[in-house]
Amino acid sequence: MSQFIANCIKYVMTQSVYFLSGLTPRTRKAVMGCYKNKFADNSKYLFLHWQHNKTIRAIWISGDSDVIKALSQQGYEAYHRWSAKGVYHALTAEFYFYTSYIGDINQYFAKGATKVNLWHGSPLKRIEYDINNGPLLRVYHPQSLSEKLNAASLYHQQKVKPDYMIAPSDLVANLFASAFNINLKQMLHCGNPRTDYYRHYPQASSLVDELKQINHAERIILYAPSWRDASALAEKQSNPYLQAFDFELLSAYLVATKQLFLLRFHPNEAQLGNELSDYPNIINISDWQDTYEIINEVDLLITDYSSLYIDMLQSQADIVFYQFDQLQYSTDSRQCYDYAASIPVAGLQLTEFSQLMAYLAASLDENGSSQQTERHSHQQTHQQTHQQTENFIEQQLAHKKNRAELSQLYWQYQHINVFDCMDEFVKAQ
Repeated sequence: MSQFIANCIKYVMTQSVYFLSGLTPRTRKAVMGCYKNKFADNSKYLFLHWQHNKTIRAIWISGDSDVIKALSQQGYEAYHRWSAKGVYHALTAEFYFYTSYIGDINQYFAKGATKVNLWHGSPLKRIEYDINNGPLLRVYHPQSLSEKLNAASLYHQQKVKPDYMIAPSDLVANLFASAFNINLKQMLHCGNPRTDYYRHYPQASSLVDELKQINHAERIILYAPSWRDASALAEKQSNPYLQAFDFELLSAYLVATKQLFLLRFHPNEAQLGNELSDYPNIINISDWQDTYEIINEVDLLITDYSSLYIDMLQSQADIVFYQFDQLQYSTDSRQCYDYAASIPVAGLQLTEFSQLMAYLAASLDENGSSQQTERHSHQQTHQQTHQQTENFIEQQLAHKKNRAELSQLYWQYQHINVFDCMDEFVKAQ
């Protein structure tokens, strides 16, 4: 009963503060933020664009003092969420631009602002109100009175609908409309800031070049698995990747073949990378704000169920799906949308570590390497046959043909410059 009363009090207080925030006058400026208090993803790159062309006064809000300090040192306007200026701008800004929920900025002060959810992925797995299984089901579809009150009091920001969203294709627009309970008129058709920024503003230097030089590497592999949200409510998170990989064996192979293996865990699992930081040529980059600075220079993406591969369709990288926990994931985590079962596959689907190692050797054969002796020695260790190599290469070529179809499916409006679109949007409001 005490928890029930506490939830009632929290609900009343939250709704009251949110309602009152709608009474404050709003002025022409944009507050912006990102999940986990990071400086990352779509909101980051739109913010940087507005620092270049000054279309609108853009202010970054975060709960991370280090992020605020770093941005301030670069001459950008940035404030802590609960500082006097942070609260003031959250209460008075005409626009909220964020990548997950209004809490990326301030979930209590957004009423009355025009809220634009830039989101942080493509809808491959079910999101928000389309979720129909797993631990997040009770957030969006609570059943009992107790669950409904709990969801209303603890998940206020998830219930606040955006006024607009970016949609790079009709497929994405329809999925977002369903997931967020909004209509298609609220979709802005254009590309994404995170994938377009470095084409619009070319880099002066490359992190990948620096990593290659430091580690004497010739090839970059990015491993970016999805968040296993079955552990979302667990008190202690286990590390499934320790069973899925023989990191000692992988490391030896990478050193012998002059390759780098970059580990990029989901922000909700970033701490799992700390256990894997001592292997040569395996680098944990989970603490990076994001990976969009390097995705156009990655040679191979290894993922599982993550929609990151959809962003990578626009790059030249090969794509492989290492789904070592396929059965468990499909049971315990969010399901994919129905359409996902019928779309072309962008890369090989592997379930065993030995298969992954065989593929790595085969793909190295395909791309060529100066380390012929060392590579073939390692291939023999894994009993890699010539026939397996040919099969892998043949399948990979077939998957490459699917990428044009997938690109049209997800990036139909990629030709519409996102920065021009956002500039016109804020001018028109």
